[in-house]
Amino acid sequence: MAFVALLAGLHVDAYPQKTRPRGGQTAAARVASKNESPRFVDFPVREVYRGRLAPVVLDSKRARLFRTRLREDSRRGPNFAGRYTVVFWGCGTGCAQVAVVAARSGRVYWPPLDFVDIPDDAATAEKNRNFRLDSKLLVLTHSRYDGRGSFTAFYYLFDKNRFRLIRQAEEQNPDTEDSQ
Repeated sequence: MAFVALLAGLHVDAYPQKTRPRGGQTAAARVASKNESPRFVDFPVREVYRGRLAPVVLDSKRARLFRTRLREDSRRGPNFAGRYTVVFWGCGTGCAQVAVVAARSGRVYWPPLDFVDIPDDAATAEKNRNFRLDSKLLVLTHSRYDGRGSFTAFYYLFDKNRFRLIRQAEEQNPDTEDSQ
């Protein structure tokens, strides 16, 4: 019986003290449990790639279809998650398609959403509400065009070359909240 209690005690402390996430939870788990919007600072990157940029790998029909946009925009270098470039192009009024290009390998990653609102392309991180060089959080939105500025926000963690939906929320543009 004492042996079972000893094993149970080992299982409870699955993380050694040094590697345990602050508060005992990952940032994604804290966001989900508190039902609040994720923040860029909660998903930091360890390093920013400053090496030579690899040519874009056109290994799919979709990548070949948008090759010019992928090649031209990825030449600017990383603007997301330390070593990736968010590339987007218009597909109609207020509509965009998005891809993420790896600076080191040139591989193209496609977010789960085919069409989104046009992301911010601001020169400074403070003005960009969709992605940051120093964060693995990518925020994509779908506007409703209902006159109230409401939209659906999709918060993705981009880690290990995969998009993981952390939160989906109905939100409202702060600029239009007072006009109701």
